[in-house]
Amino acid sequence: MLSKLPSEIIYHIATFLPTAGALAHLAQTCKRLYHIITAENGRIFRAFVQSQFPAIETPPFWKDAARALTSRSRALDRHAIIGRFVVPPADAKTVGIPQATRHDSPTLGYRPAIDCYEVWTGNRWADRREVLVWGAAAELLMRIRKSGDRIEEQWLRFNDLDHISSHDDIRGVYLLRPDHPSKEADKEHLIYGRARGDLVHVAISPDDAVYEHKQTFVTNRTEIDRIDFSTGPGSMLAVHSYNGPISLFHTTTGAAEVHPFAVLTPDPETRAPLNLPKFLSSDRIAVGTGRLSQSIVIFDVTNDKVLRHRELTFDEPPRHGLDWMTRKAMRVSAIAPFNPAGGSPGDVFLAGWGDRRVSNVKSYRLHDLRSPKSYEREFMDTIDNNPIYCIQPFGHDRFLVGAGADAIVKIFDLRMQNTYSYMDTNLSTSSSSQNNNVGSTSPETKAQENGMRATTPRTAAVPGRDFSFFISHHPPTTSGRRTHHAYRGPIYAMSSPSPSSSTIYTGIVDGIVRLDFASTDDLTGSNSEWYRENLALGLDTMNNNSSSNNNNNSNNNNGSAGHYRGEKILELSGYERPSPENMSASAKLRTQKPFWDVTEKDVLTEQETGWDRRWRRLDEGGFWRRRL
Repeated sequence: MLSKLPSEIIYHIATFLPTAGALAHLAQTCKRLYHIITAENGRIFRAFVQSQFPAIETPPFWKDAARALTSRSRALDRHAIIGRFVVPPADAKTVGIPQATRHDSPTLGYRPAIDCYEVWTGNRWADRREVLVWGAAAELLMRIRKSGDRIEEQWLRFNDLDHISSHDDIRGVYLLRPDHPSKEADKEHLIYGRARGDLVHVAISPDDAVYEHKQTFVTNRTEIDRIDFSTGPGSMLAVHSYNGPISLFHTTTGAAEVHPFAVLTPDPETRAPLNLPKFLSSDRIAVGTGRLSQSIVIFDVTNDKVLRHRELTFDEPPRHGLDWMTRKAMRVSAIAPFNPAGGSPGDVFLAGWGDRRVSNVKSYRLHDLRSPKSYEREFMDTIDNNPIYCIQPFGHDRFLVGAGADAIVKIFDLRMQNTYSYMDTNLSTSSSSQNNNVGSTSPETKAQENGMRATTPRTAAVPGRDFSFFISHHPPTTSGRRTHHAYRGPIYAMSSPSPSSSTIYTGIVDGIVRLDFASTDDLTGSNSEWYRENLALGLDTMNNNSSSNNNNNSNNNNGSAGHYRGEKILELSGYERPSPENMSASAKLRTQKPFWDVTEKDVLTEQETGWDRRWRRLDEGGFWRRRL
């Protein structure tokens, strides 16, 4: 009956299938359905991607996109996280001043500002070019990485000052995307701001290791706190001066010296300071304002005019029965745009709220400017009370939060309860599959042979959706006097190369941590070659142990030989957060084990619990982390 339906009906049915594996199973039912599903380079997978992963833009490699996005969702459901430090090699090319003279002796490490992007360069999902840059004190470190048929890695170290101090630290950096009018194909253009007030646009030639000064943005040498950048054809730059105004600049003028076209200043009556400028879209910006009881003011920018759109305050009563919470003097500490399916860019965003008192629980709110309500949903963490430093949307249904202390990264799930999960673990099915012979041709086996995952009923225990983990390792380049104890500092910044990427770069004191969300069974299973090539993680899961990777410069440093450098995989720890309503719950700490230490027992544990097999069982030991 199904095989006799018109092709368009089959396409429509595909939009309701939960997994790419379900499409693979459908293709195996008969020749006609196989030809429909594989026709036009897998056109039906386009319907699947646009239905299951709305608002995520991908290139038209639909079958590979379905596999990559499904893999990321499964990894998030399983809390499958791979952490590694991004360490520049000793022989990175120097651009600009080779060795600057420092005139002070800073006692604290640098606070990295990060930006990155990736573009597709060929006719396959694997053919990509990723650019990563971050501010390391007064200099910029840049990595250019190519994946696919031609694997390359270039490292650059940039500085344009002869004499430096802490006042020259990079406070913000932004890479111009390929669609920016000023971008040249063979150069990387970036805009960066230093603490002392310098704000410039430079173009760097990676092959020649030279740079060209393009523009200066006039800030009157006032101290820069942070910068933000809008995307789109008329991209703008927002600069927040420390305890001062917010200046808006055009970046497409081509002029050597650019003055602000608008300046947002504090209200003369309240004199409430402005902070946290964040573009929600190409023509809308959110700004935090106030001292004690803070609000978020939304401005629309049209034809060089800045018009107030709306103001949001934290004025709602306590929820979830948390009467003990005192919600006075709430301050906004992080803002991030969020682009769900439907609506216009800039309508929906996330904001982190809290106060300066340690006794208070922090709140994360989803705001929708189309709604008359002050917020749509609220997410809370009753275990950790550290301030909120950054928010990073991830995919279409998750966001990550960086805490201001204890090296904590928090994962929040935006999905409503009892919706579909990409977990495919089933105790009875998985257990019985262990007894099947190698030549088994069950539907699950066929789906895996086609690179897809089948869905089985969630009868086994599965991880909770809200999870926190610690990046408690010091960067390898940190001096020995700081590495005698675990890192317990802030998570300063986060950045992801693209909405479809499985990677988030995280900034801590003196370093960058790469977080990849990929399941161990994907990376080590029968289709591991596809995942390694298309996710481009640069992993050797069988040999990446501590003894073989302590030396981060032991492999090819500059990528000229056509492969990536080996990087030590960190063993993270984390805990599942209880719901805010469960006042008596505590959280027990889990720890990861190396890839090479995973056994068949760990595989069975993964099938029973839903946790990625690198997480140790709770009965193997762990400390309790109690709620506030």
